[in-house]
Amino acid sequence: MNDITKRVLKPIINELSSIFNNLNINKIKAKKGRKIEWLEFTFDAEKRLHNKRQPQRTNVGKQRQYISREKTPRWLEERTYEKNLKSEYDPQLEKERKAFLKQLQLDWED
Repeated sequence: MNDITKRVLKPIINELSSIFNNLNINKIKAKKGRKIEWLEFTFDAEKRLHNKRQPQRTNVGKQRQYISREKTPRWLEERTYEKNLKSEYDPQLEKERKAFLKQLQLDWED
């Protein structure tokens, strides 16, 4: 493949340079020939605000407010809804049921 730098590596640098500061790609070539053995990506490390060894101690004397991070839906918390139960006896359903049973018995007798 010709022009790997122009077609592949430069677009990668253009897209990722906003995320990684001072991004560079080094092509490491094999000892014999001009084949690329591997690519080495180098960039500046991210600057952290708080060091792990010295945690931030500004809130030591203050009471901590605990905030619930649970995502319980409102309808579950409030329980304002009620189930609407239909009456057990439905005359239309009984008529359809009897007609179905009659048709079933006629079909089985044949």
